[in-house]
Amino acid sequence: MATRKRAPRRRTYTQKRRAEQQSETRRRIVQAVYELHGEIGPARTTISAIAERAGVERLTVYRHFADEGEIFAACNAHFLAETPPPHPAAWTGVTEPAARLRAVLLTFYGYYRRTEDRLGLALRDAEGLPALAAVLEPWGRFVESVRDDLQEAWAPRDDARPKLAAAIGHALRFETWRSLAQVERLGDTAAADLMVELTRGAAADA
Repeated sequence: MATRKRAPRRRTYTQKRRAEQQSETRRRIVQAVYELHGEIGPARTTISAIAERAGVERLTVYRHFADEGEIFAACNAHFLAETPPPHPAAWTGVTEPAARLRAVLLTFYGYYRRTEDRLGLALRDAEGLPALAAVLEPWGRFVESVRDDLQEAWAPRDDARPKLAAAIGHALRFETWRSLAQVERLGDTAAADLMVELTRGAAADA
């Protein structure tokens, strides 16, 4: 009497279990990176520190991530999932230029306040880490697109565009918010109102 072969089923189970283990290991590594980046910054986070925090060997980290660019990308994806960035839906229905700028700034400043430590460290270290700068580039393009959209709402003349763009761009920057909120001790609403007045002045002068 022939016996039924069960090896394929066991092999499938083993492969599934191995995949689950690898997925869990990768999750622990990404979590370790995320925590370390938030504590000491990307530039000071070493592979050894990641491995120790995740409870794995250094070689295991390299098996999951070929280079620092992949590590930064995975950490950034985790960050975006944890703290979604500003979304245009928050100001789409606001058409008056000053009110639209204010709505945008309140959304951005609230985001900056929630992510201040982590975003501050990332922006600080990006200057010396090209791979990190590349991962953050989409955020920079998004901010530029928001600035351009806000500028068009004012319908500026061609000769007025540079000054108006500078005022709006300055208002949108994380560094501007940090200076107003942490150095000058303004609340987000007061900081946004101040930047709206700055932009009004730029538009009026133009």
